[in-house]
Amino acid sequence: MNTHTIQFKKALSFEQYQMAVRVLEAIGLEVYDETRLTEKQKENILRGIKQAEKGETKSYLEVREKARKICGV
Repeated sequence: MNTHTIQFKKALSFEQYQMAVRVLEAIGLEVYDETRLTEKQKENILRGIKQAEKGETKSYLEVREKARKICGV
C-alpha cells in the first residue's frame, strides 16, 4: 500500500472537506481520517469526565477571566 499526503492551499469548510473526501472515494482512493484520539487524549477526556462528575469544574466566567489575565486583556 502506498500512502500519499494531500495538502490544501487554504482552509476548507467542513462541507468542502466532506465533498473532497467523497470525490476521492468515488475514484477509488481510500481516505484515512487522522482525527483518531491518542491514548493520552482519551485518558485526559476520561479524567475530565470524572472531575466533572465530582463537581471539580470551573465556571465559564472563571476560565474567561484567567484567559484574559494571561492574554493581558
